[in-house]
Parts: sequence; C-alpha cells; structure tokens
Amino acid sequence: MRVAIYCRLSREDDDKLHENDESESIQNQKSMLINYAIERSWDIYNIYCDEDYSGIDSERPEFNKLLEDAKSHKFDIVLCKTQSRFTRDMEIVEKYLHNKFIEWNIRFVSLVDHVDTLDKGNKKSRQINGLVNEWYLEDLSENIRKTFDSKRKQGLHIGSFVCYGYKRSPENKNKLVIDTEVADVIKLIFNLYEQGNGVTKIAQILNDKGILTPTKYKQSQGINFKNQGKNIDYWCESTVSKILKNEVYIGNLVQGYNKKVSYKSKKMVNQPKSEWIIVENTHEPIITKEQFYKVQEIFKSKTRRCKNGEVHLFANKLVCLDCGTKLYKCQNDRGYIYFSCKGSKKLYGTCTTHSIGYENLKVLVTEKIREKILAFYNFDNISDDLFVSNDNLNKAKLLQNKVELFSKEMEDINKAIKELYLNKVSGKIPEDVFEDLNSSFLSDKSAKQKELTKTQNDLSNLKEKELNINFIKEQKEKIINHFKDFKELNYDIVNSFIDYIEIGEKNKKANSQDVVIHWNF
Repeated sequence: MRVAIYCRLSREDDDKLHENDESESIQNQKSMLINYAIERSWDIYNIYCDEDYSGIDSERPEFNKLLEDAKSHKFDIVLCKTQSRFTRDMEIVEKYLHNKFIEWNIRFVSLVDHVDTLDKGNKKSRQINGLVNEWYLEDLSENIRKTFDSKRKQGLHIGSFVCYGYKRSPENKNKLVIDTEVADVIKLIFNLYEQGNGVTKIAQILNDKGILTPTKYKQSQGINFKNQGKNIDYWCESTVSKILKNEVYIGNLVQGYNKKVSYKSKKMVNQPKSEWIIVENTHEPIITKEQFYKVQEIFKSKTRRCKNGEVHLFANKLVCLDCGTKLYKCQNDRGYIYFSCKGSKKLYGTCTTHSIGYENLKVLVTEKIREKILAFYNFDNISDDLFVSNDNLNKAKLLQNKVELFSKEMEDINKAIKELYLNKVSGKIPEDVFEDLNSSFLSDKSAKQKELTKTQNDLSNLKEKELNINFIKEQKEKIINHFKDFKELNYDIVNSFIDYIEIGEKNKKANSQDVVIHWNF
C-alpha cells in the first residue's frame, strides 16, 4: 500500500509553539506519521507539508499537489495527524473524504481522532468533526476581528502595509512615522493640485520626473507588496486622487474601510463611511489641515458641465473597477453616448475600455436608488437603527454610572488622606505607619484616577459617535424624504445618494458587467 503523508502548520499553531507546546510542529507530525506507516508496512510515496496556512485555505500549494496526485492514483492512502490538519472546511470534507476519495479508491486515515474512511460506520463522526473544526475557525476569525477593531479604535495601525509616505516606527510597529525619502512627493502632489494642476497632469509630471509609484517604491525597499491594479509602473490619476483625499497625511488614522466577505474568503468589500474607524492625531502630519481641506474644496468645485451648462449626470462618479482611473463621457457618430476608461487611452494604454452605455447605466442607477428608498421605509431597517441607538444609550448610561462611582471613590480616598494627615499631626499614629498608609492611599488614588480618566474619555467618544450617527441618520432621512417621489434621475439625486460607482469590464461570453455602487450612507 502506498501512502501520502500530509502535514500542516498554521499561525494559530505557531502561537502554541511559542508556549513550548511542540505537539503540532511539522517535525513532530512527520515523525508520528512515518512511524505509523512503517509499523503497518506501508510504502511512503511522498510527504506533503504546508506551513503557515489555515485549514480553511483552499490555495495551499502542497495540499493541492496532493489532490492532483490523488486524482492520478499515485498512492492508496492519505495519512494525517488529525482530520483538521487536512481541512477545517466542511465542504472539503464532504467533497473529498466522502466523494472524490471514494471515487478514486483512496482511503483517508487520521491518527489522533481515529478517522478512517474504510470504516463506513464513522462517517457521522467525521462530519461532526468537520462542523466542529469549521465552527472553531469561525469563532477564531470573529475574535481576531474584534481584537483588531479594538486596536484600531485605540489609534494603532493594523495591517500588513503602511500608507505611502509613512513607515512603521522602530519602537512600535503599530505607530506610523514619516518616511522622509518620499514625504516631499506627497507635499509636491498637494502643492501642484492647489496651484491648479489636475490629477492627470500631476500624474504626468511625476512620471516625467521618474518618481517611483507607491507600489514600485515599496518593492524597491524590499517590501513584498503587490497591487491589484495594472498601473504599477506609471502614476495614474486614481493614485494621485487617493493621496489627495487621504486623511492620513494630516495625522489621522483611517481604517476599517473594507473587510473580508467571510472567514472562508479572501475577497474584500468596501464599507460605508459610517463604518470606518477614524482616530485623529495619531501620528505626525505631512500636510497641514488648512491645505488638506482647501484641496477637498477644490475637488468639490471641479465638477464638469455639459455644453448646455448643466452638470453631467454622473460627473466625478465613475471609476474603473480594475485600474481606478475615471471614466469619461464619449459619443459616436450615431449619437450613442457611453463612458470609457481614461486608462485605455492615456498613461500608456495600461487598461481596457470598460465601456458602458449612458442610458443603461441611468436605468440601473435609477432602479438601485429606488430600492434604497424603499428599504429605508422598511420597518426592519428602521428598528435596526433604533437598536443601534438604544445600544449606545445603554452603554452611555453604564459609563456615566462608572464615572459617578469612580468620582465618589476618589472623594473617599481624598477624605481618608486628609484624616490620615490630621491623625499624624495630632500624634494619633506614628510616622512610619503614616508613610505606609499614605503611600497605599496615593497608589489607590493614582490607579482610580486612571480608571476615571479612561471612562470619561470612553463616554465622551461614545457621545461624539452617537452625535455623528444621529447626524448621518438625519441627513439620510432628509435626503430620502426629499427625493422619495422623484420622477427623473438628475445630478443632485446621484450626488446625494452616491459616493462613486465602479465599472467593470464587459464579460462578452457571460453577457454581464460588474457595476459596484458605493453609497454615501
């Protein structure tokens, strides 16, 4: 019998190893499985090892190689320490252990949890194992997310890469410090825009100067950074726009603007601005707030108008889903109006057209806005808003009670210190007793003061957050009530509801096209 041995070590296992628990180490898994195979006179065909991969990850290289070899029947048995080493995904358990492996006449065996597909009677236990393993990952993912969000709210940078213009502090990897090598590039971009240069012109200036793009610069520093966009060699208007709109350059940390679809997927989706985590004054700014907000006003004023003087329906709203460059309005000889990606013609033709018809887009956007309005008047949505508000109210009451409690305890400690001093002066207690008691009281006072200050800050932040939430709700309600019965789509409606729209390339085979709307609320 030919056996394939599979070993896996993930990040959560690595944490255990730091605690001197080597039970999950690759070497330990290998030794255990090799001995087991030798005892049964099985011939070891190959040992497949994946390090630093989660059990839910379907892109494990050695795991996929094992599956390819299994399909070609290069071995008869797959041997693992536990079923979870093979996978924590219930779908994969069903697909391979209970279907493909049977079809390929391959037996699956795991030592510790006694899984053996030769024994048809333990199928249910394998399925239960699969569910438990998947629940474990789901809980782990949620706990990690909560931990990261907590750190973000503390003003700590969480992420694999830092924003262009900054680098990690040598003393604290979660703090940003200015990258002096490229800080002047950021200043140049803001100055050029303030002087009247458009984002396309600025991109051309940067390219002419031979300044490395953010992606290329990071790669030149030995950072293994990959950009999904196509314009990694040349500056484009989307890159310039993102820099000009990023609050990080005035010392604010903006995080949580996207998140994974689920713990089982690596796909990221953008979050509404109300969900972003913004903490002010976390690091040294490169740009003054005065210049930054002046630039934002210039952005707002640069709305293109049509020849008749009317504002373009989708002015400054359409961007390419792939390269991030703006789409511009076109018209052919037959009068057909459409939008096309600037990146397909400018900046060295680094993208494709991403063409979409004006009327088709208008119909789609009209439909989506009407859906948004209808959803607002849905009772469930309204009750969700109320729940959030009530939840914040309960938190505020709890924090207020804590503030009052800590304040009372501070008063009691101050009284105790005063009485202690009077007892010392009157000779009721000796000097050494006074020093010990006084030191203890002062220590308690210091600790209580820290708790009080933190609670007061938490309460203040919560009240500010609630005010922001209420403001957004009020604005949302005003906008929706104002436009609820609109007959014809216009620029004011589009601008009120929509932040921007991403247009994907047409899939001619499937006759489809991705259109992603990012709402203002």
